Amino acid sequence: MLKKLFSLFGGNEEVPDSQALLAPMETFDKPKVKDIVRRWLLYIDAHETVPADIVALNFNLWEAAEENGDSCYTLELTGSRHYDAEDDDWACEEDFEPRERNCDNLQLSSRLPWEEVLNTLVEVLKELKDELADISLFRVEHITAGFTDGDLITIK
Repeated sequence: MLKKLFSLFGGNEEVPDSQALLAPMETFDKPKVKDIVRRWLLYIDAHETVPADIVALNFNLWEAAEENGDSCYTLELTGSRHYDAEDDDWACEEDFEPRERNCDNLQLSSRLPWEEVLNTLVEVLKELKDELADISLFRVEHITAGFTDGDLITIK
């Protein structure tokens, strides 16, 4: 597992601060979140090929429960061959699942207001879409984000 974490940090083989990796962020540090998501997306882009028939990607926010009863928000990515602007259930059709489906380094305390988490993460994804326009993930026609059982917000 540590090799997986090291690979996300650009091959730096120094032992990372495990508390920094495991403790959920108690405040939404937008630059830090953006850096974590950027590294995750670049890792996926370097190791995966999005199939040509994938027309939509969804960044799914969900609440992960810890064994001690705490929980945190985290992010996953899936893709679909279908997209329907009128019916968000298209995102349940997971035709593309990157090996690094979950952004394991992004853990946001569930004590944060969910609206703040969603809205700021959407801002981060829109900024990264513009900054990383050349990666294959952002060449997909439709991109959305949202909580598992909520409405999806259009990124692209």
